[in-house]
Amino acid sequence: MHWRRLERWATVATIALYVAAVASLVIMLGESLLTEGSPAQRVFRDVAEYLNRLGNIGGGAIVAVILFILVGGGTGMLLLKAYDQFQENRKRRARERAEALAEGRAQGRAEILDLLRERGVNLDELLPPEETKPGQPEAE
Repeated sequence: MHWRRLERWATVATIALYVAAVASLVIMLGESLLTEGSPAQRVFRDVAEYLNRLGNIGGGAIVAVILFILVGGGTGMLLLKAYDQFQENRKRRARERAEALAEGRAQGRAEILDLLRERGVNLDELLPPEETKPGQPEAE
């Protein structure tokens, strides 16, 4: 995660909140402290009304964005977790299948060799010696 970028956005958001709070305080004080009916008070009252309407619209938009982020992010995380689990299960099943196949082959080979020995077939003449891996002692 990009923590530096997240910290910058948090700083910008904090500064924006402080500026909005100070601007709101100035508008409220200007509206209430100026003389009734003066042009300056009408300007402050009009600005407060526009900001109030904008805040109502913006507040709804912010709630919608937050809900979208929470629901969408949660769903995305669940989908990614499910996909990771699917990949892990697929790898585990492939590994188990390969192990079972190798075990079955070894068991089948051992059974066939036992059957041949029971019938008196000299395996040393029929089969080449098994290859030894480096570091393993040779079969006797």
